[in-house]
Amino acid sequence: MELKEVGEFGLIERLKAGAIVDPARVVMGIGDDAAVLKGEPGFLTLASTDMLVEDIHFTLATATPREIGYKTMAVNVSDIAAMGGIPEQALVSLALRPEQQVEFVDELYAGLRECGQRFGVNIIGGDTVSSPRAMVINLAILGRVENDACLYRHGARPGDILLVTGDLGGSAAGLDTLLSPRPAPAEVIAWARARHFRPTPRVVEIRAALKAGGLTAADDISDGLVAEVYTLATASRVGIVLEAGAIPIAPATRQLAAIYHKEPLDYALYGGEDFELLLACRPDKVDAVREAVNRACRTPVTVIGRVVPAEEGITINYSGRVLPLTPGGYNHFQLDR
Repeated sequence: MELKEVGEFGLIERLKAGAIVDPARVVMGIGDDAAVLKGEPGFLTLASTDMLVEDIHFTLATATPREIGYKTMAVNVSDIAAMGGIPEQALVSLALRPEQQVEFVDELYAGLRECGQRFGVNIIGGDTVSSPRAMVINLAILGRVENDACLYRHGARPGDILLVTGDLGGSAAGLDTLLSPRPAPAEVIAWARARHFRPTPRVVEIRAALKAGGLTAADDISDGLVAEVYTLATASRVGIVLEAGAIPIAPATRQLAAIYHKEPLDYALYGGEDFELLLACRPDKVDAVREAVNRACRTPVTVIGRVVPAEEGITINYSGRVLPLTPGGYNHFQLDR
């Protein structure tokens, strides 16, 4: 059997078998945004890692080394935020071609440090090796969260309200401007490029929301809203109804969608790499969560749907027509890439 037949998530399920040999300190292993371990008194330790591969996650023709470094740190910080945690320490491993310029690596680390400083993350170690072809950068991150505050994908229940931070689709629109440049206002292109290469992990937002109470589940939107909806629904064994008209899409994303003859909603649903947070919340706490986040940092939090019993499936409401929500989003090894 080839990897393209099982896909990324099928492979992960195979790798989970027998992975934990000493479960004494493991609260959550493979299967969420971060692993969860018993930590210091009153806290859980969070651990996650992400790998970025040249010509898969970035190309040197379109990305600066500083942008690559910043994004590498940001996507890992986002995993910690999705668990409700505070990021703290990181280890960075690099595979580089011998002919790579030293100045390139200096700028790469400048981006890593810039994002790390913004969110209080130390770079405490790692590894460097030679690569004959593609550059690879891997970052492992550690964080912590209070024992009673950790958020998982499996906590949503029927009646919960689905929320999302920020807006969706901007990163996918930014990728189009990189891969297929077309005439567009300079400020729109600059905005979309920043959304793609310099996402904002929602650490401040999730910490404020936790204080308001009522959150039952969370996931960060790395592979696209639809992919994360399916992930959360599967983990929680629930159904979900999305409201198409409520999904937040920035004016610049809509403008680029028109230029590229695409539907703005497709960017938002399937684009990926927005690194916003998808949250399930008890109905009576929705206003408190939105107000708490607004007070902390003014990031909008939008109601985009609701959690329903599993037998109702995963659907989307288009102007009163409730339709099945077609699965999709980024998946390594998938056949139709």
